[in-house]
Amino acid sequence: MNQEQIQEQINKEWSESSDNYDSIIFDELNSFRPAAWQKQILSHFPEGKTLDILDIGCGPGFFSIILSKEGHHVIGIDAAEGMLEKARKNITYAGVEASILQMDANDLDFADNTFDLIVSRNVTHTLHDHTVAYQEWKRVLKDDGLLLIYDANWHHLGTVPEVQAQYIEDWKECVRTHGSDFNGNTDPEGSPHVGEDSNHPLRDYMRPDYDIGILKSIGFGEINVDRDITGPLWDEKEKLLYRTTPMFEICAMK
Repeated sequence: MNQEQIQEQINKEWSESSDNYDSIIFDELNSFRPAAWQKQILSHFPEGKTLDILDIGCGPGFFSIILSKEGHHVIGIDAAEGMLEKARKNITYAGVEASILQMDANDLDFADNTFDLIVSRNVTHTLHDHTVAYQEWKRVLKDDGLLLIYDANWHHLGTVPEVQAQYIEDWKECVRTHGSDFNGNTDPEGSPHVGEDSNHPLRDYMRPDYDIGILKSIGFGEINVDRDITGPLWDEKEKLLYRTTPMFEICAMK
């Protein structure tokens, strides 16, 4: 498959999974997480400043909702129509104002120097050309604007055998302890879906080091990294299930 076909397949898979992901986001919105994530993200800015924010890969709209509630101007984009439908529904339900648009993260339909902040969560591991995407994201940031990337080495579940083996053990313990995983599986004698992915573009890379190299090469200025931000943001179930793949934060200034 060429890059366009690969992206179409990714969009299709995310649309098909939008119902389950929407359920997860609903639970997140009704938990401690909105306040924790608002604090995590907005700590990078002076208090009281109103921001123009682009939420890339917005999914069902979690970031778009919680940042709009703080009075910021938010545009959420996603390529998967199923996710966009959920985001629009959730934004209406939350009673906030945010624009939700279908758009390719590699080819943004915005003018240069538009946003104070670009934020994404669990998106960048799906990209197939990080240099192209990050250059485009940098283009639409204002001078001194920030790029916040939240992600993990999710690809290691399918590319690193020892990580996969430990994850399966953690999954079984999670189901025994908490009664289910995040996909509704309740049988601890079963197994999670993890498959070998020898063609994954990140197969041989450790993040966030991989991203840092690209961001430096395309001219981002100050770059700060927190390799494990899970403490205040994940509950005990997440910390058990995903301890092989802790979430990191990259904060890069244009």
